Amino acid sequence: MSQRKNKVEENLGDGRVVRFGVSVPADLLREFDETISQIGMKRSKAIRLAMRNFLADRNWQCKEGNVVGTINIIYNHETRGIDEYLTEIQHEYLDIVLSNTHIHLDKEHCILIIIVKGSAKRVKELLDRVSSKKGVKQVRTVVSPIG
Repeated sequence: MSQRKNKVEENLGDGRVVRFGVSVPADLLREFDETISQIGMKRSKAIRLAMRNFLADRNWQCKEGNVVGTINIIYNHETRGIDEYLTEIQHEYLDIVLSNTHIHLDKEHCILIIIVKGSAKRVKELLDRVSSKKGVKQVRTVVSPIG
């Protein structure tokens, strides 16, 4: 195995395509194939796209420098103090918060989209603080390095 891994590592970065095997549950593969088929995409292209998106979603959190993007927060606005918390936390991060949009999804849920620009470290801090708050159901980011 180590000889094979070394051979693959030698070939990476030279622009060549590398084949590799992946183990996934059958139902996940079936759903993946059905979904990409509906949009006319081949499996290899979809996996490359998924890998690039995964790296983009994670890499900015590990690097220094400036980023720009959005933090998308779905939360239960009936949770005591959540609206006030989300407003206060934005005031604590005025150095990176450019703007926000608040949309009522239904009787209980809202989405708050915070547009950020600045230090990756500060964006990560804001993301961690928002994610850990009771009442927050989902947090997704679309963040890219700049400059």
